[in-house]
Amino acid sequence: MTTIQQGLLITVIGMALVFVMILALWGIMALLVKLTNKPEAEEEQAAEVIAAEPEETAILDPNGALAAVIAVAYAMQRQATASAFAPRQAEASSKNSWLAAGRTQQLYSNTIRGRNR
Repeated sequence: MTTIQQGLLITVIGMALVFVMILALWGIMALLVKLTNKPEAEEEQAAEVIAAEPEETAILDPNGALAAVIAVAYAMQRQATASAFAPRQAEASSKNSWLAAGRTQQLYSNTIRGRNR
């Protein structure tokens, strides 16, 4: 057997072992999923609870109620987002002019990775 044939044989054996182990891990994971899955009885109980709730929203327009909930959620999120980026009055008055000058100097410096252009 030549050196190239030995190398190819070792490569084929190694690749076969890798794929066998992948299949073994896949089988172990499938087995664990089957063993640890909760029974479907809980799903049936949840469906019964939903069916047992009073149908007050069915009397109202269900699409209108859903639209109202979505509109309120959107308005609250928009208000929170708009105020998150607004400068606070206490922060605006406490800014230091020396700090602002230093930041401006850093922005307009002509250095690239520590070297001048």
